[in-house]
Amino acid sequence: MKTALRILVLIAISPATNAAVRAGLVDIGGGMIYDDDLDLTWLQDANYAMTSGADADGLMAHDEANAFAQNLSYGGFNDWRRIERRSCHFRCRRVRSRL
Repeated sequence: MKTALRILVLIAISPATNAAVRAGLVDIGGGMIYDDDLDLTWLQDANYAMTSGADADGLMAHDEANAFAQNLSYGGFNDWRRIERRSCHFRCRRVRSRL
């Protein structure tokens, strides 16, 4: 079975961007959102580290966040990773250009 790429959401999307992106996002249940434009799945809870009790306030250093993502098992998947700033910047630029 082909493993889908999973990404932790560690950023907030602005309301203006969110409205434009929403058409490409599908709530697949279980706290996961599928992005059909990027062909990846996001955690619906952007602060899952805190919500899950893995971190007291959800604020982590780079290495801690990477370790959390690499060790995360959620929704039957264990191939989660942290979003890279470069990917987010590219995504946000593409969305803004559509507005």
